Amino acid sequence: MANPLRIGIIGTSFVSDWICEAAQMSENCEITAVYSRDLARGSAYAEKQCIGGCFDDEESFFSSDRFDAVYVASPNILHYRQTLDALNHGKHVLCEKPLAINAAQAERMIHLAHEKGLILLEAIRPVHDPFLSALQENLHKVGRIRRATFEFCQYSSRYDRFLAGERPNVFEASLGNAALMDLAVYCLHVCVALFGEPRKLSAGASFLPNGTEAAGTMLLDYGEQQTTISYSKVTSSVHPSIVQGELGTLVFDTLNQPSYLKMLYRDGRSEELFTPVKNNMVHELNAFSRMVESGESTATFDELSLRVMRLLDEARRQIDIDFGAGETL
Repeated sequence: MANPLRIGIIGTSFVSDWICEAAQMSENCEITAVYSRDLARGSAYAEKQCIGGCFDDEESFFSSDRFDAVYVASPNILHYRQTLDALNHGKHVLCEKPLAINAAQAERMIHLAHEKGLILLEAIRPVHDPFLSALQENLHKVGRIRRATFEFCQYSSRYDRFLAGERPNVFEASLGNAALMDLAVYCLHVCVALFGEPRKLSAGASFLPNGTEAAGTMLLDYGEQQTTISYSKVTSSVHPSIVQGELGTLVFDTLNQPSYLKMLYRDGRSEELFTPVKNNMVHELNAFSRMVESGESTATFDELSLRVMRLLDEARRQIDIDFGAGETL
């Protein structure tokens, strides 16, 4: 790319910090503006990250010529509306997972991007990390797959504040937050990328006193192979994720930022199959900028996002998570 892709970001959380760091690692992107509802907070963030433009008005932000693409890192409930607004202002969009609250919203977002001739990509880190390619390329080594377990239990840095009586956004269901939407989404993306859609999904969950889903389990039936997904915002994983076959097992850790991938053969041999980078968000940024520059099709990623959204819809139906007005088109 002759000139870096200029990106305006929505949000000033630690996720925005990560994307700013990833942009510095990338040769193809630069962050040129930030939007925050609180001008003082936005200005402080812009100064911290050396970002030239700061906005507290959405219309002014989307109309700005300071950037060509938007990174949406706002609460889940806002992804749909803000992505549509960005697309309608001629901006490409990299939208944090989950792409939307439900599949109907995701379909409309993708349709509008195609209609406008713009790139819309869900920012789901393992999908663009070479980790996933390494996992796919080495899947045959386990032989006939009999089971897989994807585990993403991460004690939230904000949970202690919640227990102390505060109401951090991450534990507000009214903002579209749930452990299913924030953590299980990673597991589902990798699972569907590897195995496709299951014959059947069964889901169960536990909830906090304020009605926010805290943790859950899903069983995905693939016939001869059963896959379990365990996720939580209020506990921490001690077990790795695995894909287990008759010849051996592939073992890996946290799906948002995998640090290893090992093949453990039944006879005791082992192989290291993957070398991580410090911040794997650089991979999704590089993919996004490449698509913007080349105009290459997003069809594969669109379909993956829609398949995952449909599974999230079914899981929410079973465990009774309803985001109310946020569900509307």
